[in-house]
Amino acid sequence: GNFTGEGDDMKSDKNLKACIDVLKSLQRRDGIEPEQKEAVARALEKLMELRRHPNMKRQNVFLTVREIAEAIIKTFLK
Repeated sequence: GNFTGEGDDMKSDKNLKACIDVLKSLQRRDGIEPEQKEAVARALEKLMELRRHPNMKRQNVFLTVREIAEAIIKTFLK
């Protein structure tokens, strides 16, 4: 089945928008390394992909979130 329920719209989801806003804020911060900025940019691209595909299957949504989290954590823990 699809991740979103009947009537839900991933494009206007407040939680998704909040995640995007947090990552954009992080990307603008001083003191983060170029590699970290690239990881955040890739994460933003993945989130925007979720937004463009509002009817993505639940499994794909979770996989995308996992990829985002792993990429950011690996980059910031170096």
